[in-house]
Amino acid sequence: MTAEIDDLLHTLTLVVNTLQRSGIRFAVAGGCAAYARGGPPSDHDVDIFVRPADASAARSALVAAGLRAADPVEDWLTKVYHGDILVDLIFRTNHRTIDDELLDRAEHMRVGPATAPVLTATDLLVDKLMVLDAHRLDFTRLLATARALREQIDWARVQRETTESPYARAFLGLVDDLGIHRGGLHAEPPQYVVAHIRRAFAEDPRTATLGVHVTVRGDVVVLTGEVSDEQCRDALETVLREQIGALRVHNDVRVNRPGAPSEPEVLR
Repeated sequence: MTAEIDDLLHTLTLVVNTLQRSGIRFAVAGGCAAYARGGPPSDHDVDIFVRPADASAARSALVAAGLRAADPVEDWLTKVYHGDILVDLIFRTNHRTIDDELLDRAEHMRVGPATAPVLTATDLLVDKLMVLDAHRLDFTRLLATARALREQIDWARVQRETTESPYARAFLGLVDDLGIHRGGLHAEPPQYVVAHIRRAFAEDPRTATLGVHVTVRGDVVVLTGEVSDEQCRDALETVLREQIGALRVHNDVRVNRPGAPSEPEVLR
């Protein structure tokens, strides 16, 4: 079932307030966590991570607050419903049991009208990658999330913690090819990227210029300004691609060929 983000946030607020009043440790996970961190809106359900010892108490507290309990066939979560919206109380994922160490890393953030501990972007991506298998290989939404959260993610840790999964390795290879980026140049703040590129343009004999303006817009490097011929313009793009790898380039540099003087030169 899909749900409007406002309805999900309404349910999430009720869940968060109930668990906080009950003194139960938890963290917002799944699509709502991605949304809180600037990712695409969730349209599915509300995922909450709790420790195994707290799962029963969390479910009871939510039932007392008016939610409806459900008995799942899975042995790694329990479920409640708020109207038609499903709330998964997850105490074990595909690769780990929810513990204090994971919950300690969660960061208090605004999620719609609520303030709650939210999984780090790194933990969030690791868990999403470890769900992938031969029957769940749609990268569309996962790519959108990775792109939106890329600057919050410790890509080296993601790689270490998902190395056993061939599906995760395939996704991370795609991330590299698309320039979303595990480490390297694009992991730096945009101002450093710009300085690096401008220095390369100045020092490389194929370009040897400081007159080209460089702007970084997300995954796109934009070049503007003027050069004297097409060869210089092409050289800029060649040098740039050697520096940034797979990031996209918009080369808007104009060629301004000097014209012949309109009047004869007068020697004095």
